[in-house]
Amino acid sequence: MISFASASDSTSVLVDRRQDSRTTETVADRGAQVATAVERVARPVVTFDQARELAAQYGTPTLVISRSVLASTYRSMKAALPNVEMFYAAKANSDVAILRTLCLEGSSVDVCSYREMQSALLAGFKPHQMIHTHPCKTVQNLLDCYNEGLRWFTYDCVGELEKIAAHTPDVNLILRLAASSSSSLINLSAKFGCDPLDAPKLAADAVSRGMSVRCLSFHVGSQCLDPSDFSRMLKKARVAWDGCVAAGAQLEVLDIGGGFPAPYRASVMTIHEYCSALAAALEEHFGDLSIRIIAEPGRGMVAECMTLITRVLGRSVRGGLPWYFIDDGVYGSFSGKLFDHADFELVTENAELRPRSRCVVAGPTCDSHDVVSTDQELPDLEVGELLLVPTMGAYSNASASGFNGLDIARIVEVE
Repeated sequence: MISFASASDSTSVLVDRRQDSRTTETVADRGAQVATAVERVARPVVTFDQARELAAQYGTPTLVISRSVLASTYRSMKAALPNVEMFYAAKANSDVAILRTLCLEGSSVDVCSYREMQSALLAGFKPHQMIHTHPCKTVQNLLDCYNEGLRWFTYDCVGELEKIAAHTPDVNLILRLAASSSSSLINLSAKFGCDPLDAPKLAADAVSRGMSVRCLSFHVGSQCLDPSDFSRMLKKARVAWDGCVAAGAQLEVLDIGGGFPAPYRASVMTIHEYCSALAAALEEHFGDLSIRIIAEPGRGMVAECMTLITRVLGRSVRGGLPWYFIDDGVYGSFSGKLFDHADFELVTENAELRPRSRCVVAGPTCDSHDVVSTDQELPDLEVGELLLVPTMGAYSNASASGFNGLDIARIVEVE
């Protein structure tokens, strides 16, 4: 039996549903597929039979979280990086079902706001299992998290150091370095992180104020496709580390951030292959030190555990091309297409048995910018037909809005 549980609130309602062997292979054996595959490819976490059951019960659009897929991804990362502590980046998706699953697996959590901290607490995390990685916090954000018990906070400039010194001087400081990457789709150092050459001076400034710099961190950028980018940054981080220690910082933790990739329309390296290269780089540049090493995987941890079920609302022909309108779009679960450079694969039932042609797939709002796809080849779709969209676990519902007065997708859990 498989259980479907609504995750739209803190109360889970379990509904039993029969499953066939194909359902079992899709969900229960997903971890084995990921572990043995040559590369990571996007796969739905539910079959079309399951999708029809869920759509009948909950309507569409619906985002389906597979707890077993999420747990398998976490275990794969831990097995590939046994000496690295995982602090899941809650910004990728702070849904309590995801946080609770990772908490039960033994993960820690990275938060950037009091609301994210509250979600983590609700899921079972304790303040000592959290780090706060926002380099430019409001005073209220800082104080709320501090008063709740969080004690690890990030800075990357004198201004942020002064803010922390004025309000919470007894915290453990994380000094963030700017990082460059040749393969990341999003540069997260364009806004935050100090020049690695300036790190010793910023560490010395904190020490002179009687504050404790305990951790050095960086982030190579989101969807980093080539792990050699980590190696190049680790070399710079080691120079900064030694300089900060010479400046009086009592460093004990290296935070290598996130950036682990997820498969969308393009496949990516397997977790084992990717993390093995990262582990070798850590050994090369920091293997002589007895320190804690932590990581902040977000997208790479949760993207594959969620699939969108969406329905065709209408169809037309424009400029000689079929157009299909679905009940979710770029202002909803496809927001990652706008904000995150994600390109989602649209999966149709029995696609290999039906003639396909290039078409346009658009979202449900009145905005002409709300277009999901212009280059995918799909079968002739009927109004009411369901589509599955895998790799929807990261940033999709997190950055969705209710534009045009339309509801964002409901979230449902499956085992």
